[in-house]
Amino acid sequence: MKHYLDFSSSQLRVVVFLVCLLVVVSALRILRGFSQADRHSLRLVVQVSDGDTRYAPIFKVDLNLSPADSLELVPGIGPVLASRIVSYRDSAGRFENIRDVIEVDGIGYKTYEKIKPYLEVRQW
Repeated sequence: MKHYLDFSSSQLRVVVFLVCLLVVVSALRILRGFSQADRHSLRLVVQVSDGDTRYAPIFKVDLNLSPADSLELVPGIGPVLASRIVSYRDSAGRFENIRDVIEVDGIGYKTYEKIKPYLEVRQW
């Protein structure tokens, strides 16, 4: 029986080195793809004074494009409210600005103030 993969020890070292190099380069390219972000998409602000810590939102959800499960990521929006937002958007059309979300049943001024930092309406 012929062996097609009969390598000498030096050839085997070269093959192992090339495979390892390929794995490392691939992993670096994948990680670099995840780490690139638009400078406006991520903001984290921590202000500490007299024991007061405030966090700005790290992400924003587009009211016109996001499905219900993405809206649920916003603190203060659960599955019911997310489905109401999507239903309102489907029946009334696009949100023109963030404040329009107050028209959705179940979102009052207090809830609006809580979720406002996490929402956006992109003008296309």
